[in-house]
Order: sequence, then C-alpha cells, then structure tokens
Amino acid sequence: MSNVQQIMDVVDASFRARQDIDRALREIDRRALNAMVLVKKHGNALAGYGVVAQAFRERAAMLRESASHLQENIAPLIGSQMRILQQQRLIQNFDHMMQSSREDLHKQCPAFATTRQAWGKVIATEQETARRILRQLLEKVRTLQEGVEEQEYVVTSGRIEAALVEASGVPLMRVSRDMGEAVQIVARAIRDYRQQLERLQDESN
Repeated sequence: MSNVQQIMDVVDASFRARQDIDRALREIDRRALNAMVLVKKHGNALAGYGVVAQAFRERAAMLRESASHLQENIAPLIGSQMRILQQQRLIQNFDHMMQSSREDLHKQCPAFATTRQAWGKVIATEQETARRILRQLLEKVRTLQEGVEEQEYVVTSGRIEAALVEASGVPLMRVSRDMGEAVQIVARAIRDYRQQLERLQDESN
C-alpha cells in the first residue's frame, strides 16, 4: 500500500461492500417479515416456519450491527497511508536534491542525514500501524462471514420447514428461495471485500 490508487481502492471497496450489505440486509428483513405475516395468517400449522423466520430476522439484525463497524477502521487506515505518502515524498525530494547538488551537503549539514532517517522511521511506524489496522478490519470481515454462514444455515432450515408444510398451499418455498438469494448477495459482497483487503495486505507485507 504505497500510492494514492491503493488508498482509493480501499475506500471504494469499503463503500461498495457497505452499500451492498445494507441493501441486502434490508431485503432479508423484509422477506423474513413477509414470512412471519404468512405464518400469522395460517396459525399453528406454520409454527415451525415462524420460528425460522424470527431467527432469520434476528440474525439479519446481528449482521447489520456487525457490518456497521466495518467503516470504523477505514479513516485511521487512510490517515496512516497518507502520512506514509507524505514522508515518502519528502525522502524522494531530499534524495533528488542530494543527487542534483554539486556540493557535499551531507558534510556541510549532517542534520540532513538525521532528518532523512527520522522520515524513514515515521514510514516504518506508519506501515506497521496500517498493517495492524488492516488485520483488525479483516478480523471484522471474517466475523461477518461467520454470521452469514449461520444465516445460510437458517435458510436451509427454512427450506426444510417449507417443504414439510408445502401441501398447505402457502408460498413458503418461494419465500425461502428469496431469503436465500438475499443472503447470497451479502455473502458475495463480504467475500469480494475480503479478497480486496487480503490483496492489500499481501502488498503491504
């Protein structure tokens, strides 16, 4: 992570992931609410599916809460990267000045070398900070993925319950399919975001 484009890639990936996740989670909640309305209309015959629909809504709320924390690491990460860029530019300008000078400025002013070393230390410190923030962000993404896997399990349970009451004429199979599609949107968004972050992590190492 050493240039402006890489920083912008992080920002863009985070924004897209958050938008896709929020949109899909709203859809998940809507689907689950529709299922609960169907259950309420048909009474005890669909009680089993009602439990699934409630669990689906609760897990969607938990996913939304987890997703809301993804942005917390972005601003510190960008700040760290911008400071790295700033120090790198200073070093580049310094080296260019040294190379183009006809005089031995190092001997005339030893503080120049000390200043350059200080810039290098700042870069090393900020690089470690950026790596630490990125690790934290990836851990949050992994936790979010685990939540999606649990939601996928609930979807499977819903399909089983829907199959058991299929003869009742209630369109629960379709509802379950729609729920599953919404969960897959979340899963893809998180997977793509994680891949983007892992690429940046590889580059930073």
